[in-house]
Amino acid sequence: APRWVFVASGMVFVSDTGQNRVFIWKKLPLGQAYAPPDVVLGQQELQHTGRNAGTSVSGSTLMYPSGIWSDGKRLVVADAWNHRVLIWHSMPEQHGQAADVVLGQPDFGSNQPNVHGIGASPSARSLNWPYGVYVHDDRLFVADTGNRRVLVYNSLPVENGHPAEFVV
Repeated sequence: APRWVFVASGMVFVSDTGQNRVFIWKKLPLGQAYAPPDVVLGQQELQHTGRNAGTSVSGSTLMYPSGIWSDGKRLVVADAWNHRVLIWHSMPEQHGQAADVVLGQPDFGSNQPNVHGIGASPSARSLNWPYGVYVHDDRLFVADTGNRRVLVYNSLPVENGHPAEFVV
């Protein structure tokens, strides 16, 4: 159930949403049907598919990943059903590699909508079903679908739970 494809610097990124993982090919696998990805995020093994890798939510798990952005050096993934966005400040090199930063949650072990649970008021720090991400001129844009808004960060955050500078 792929939901998103992104190409950057010759690399191919696919959110395999229904299988709770993201595939990374370091180069486009032309002429090779069913080419295995070089890196799988959200799972420890290529063939695994469980929500949050069948364990508790962490910096290395995913549940319904959707939007992807990369410049070939950094990677941003909208982890929709964990109500967060994950950022890798250097390109992941191994299966299940943990993210460097989480947005929308105070830490990697949390995954409730709007941080405090269903029905809580949204804030500049919270997310509810983020489905899309994009970076332009180093500004991060997050489509916070469940809260019907877009969050804008002036730069790619380097700390967990960083608040957005603008909410549209």
